[in-house]
Amino acid sequence: MRFGTDGVRGVANSQLTPAYTLALGRAAARVLRPERVLIGRDTRRSGPLLEAALAAGLAAEGVDVELLGVLPTPAVAHAAAVEQVAAAVITASHNAFADNGIKLFSTGGRKLADDVEARIEEELATLVDPAVSGAEVGWIEPRPNAGHRYVEYLTSLFTENCSANLSLVLDCANGAMSEVAPLPCVARRTSRRVARCADGVNINADRSATSPKSPARQSSLMAPRWGWLDGDGDRLIAVDHTGRVVDGDQIIALLARDLREQARPTTPWSSR
Repeated sequence: MRFGTDGVRGVANSQLTPAYTLALGRAAARVLRPERVLIGRDTRRSGPLLEAALAAGLAAEGVDVELLGVLPTPAVAHAAAVEQVAAAVITASHNAFADNGIKLFSTGGRKLADDVEARIEEELATLVDPAVSGAEVGWIEPRPNAGHRYVEYLTSLFTENCSANLSLVLDCANGAMSEVAPLPCVARRTSRRVARCADGVNINADRSATSPKSPARQSSLMAPRWGWLDGDGDRLIAVDHTGRVVDGDQIIALLARDLREQARPTTPWSSR
């Protein structure tokens, strides 16, 4: 397997095997040379399997690993940026549940440059036995409630009453946002929310951000606004109270205009 536009991706346990994932972890450790790596995943049934393999590969090269559990891709990137460490997300985004993938982030939560991915592929082809043992082997441990810090950061960007009259319906595509959207700190800022439940095999089933089903047109200003997310929570399609779809480009334009009007920084995590 080779890196695509957003990490490596394929049918889990067939194309993207535990053996390959373990080797990828070792190769990434040798090229990126991180001291610590955060790993998050979406809700796919194969997630824990590949999470274990990736963590084992990193630890075999002396890297300490923290398992964040089910967490949206932006939340993992945010944690890596705040803590200045490397990270990985096990997800196939909007693909069907049988697929899975691995997104790697360099120190600070940045996506890997093409030349770095090429070096990891070269390292994969020439791997030898790990050189560490004993106390040099990396430590693997879970981090409970990893989503709370990210959600508190997001909600802190808005005033307490900014959405007092907002009725919001959020479809999480049975994905990673299913673990985040129901948190109480989200409910404080919205008057209504709906998060679909994940069971490991229904991620992106029926609809998601790549194939939203628009609700009936609403005429009241108090009618719900809708939002559809993809499996790993890094893509959103919105529908306003009139039933009009607001796509990603329009959302970016709205955010950019709002930042300019408020003279706010444009770096994602720099304001907190």
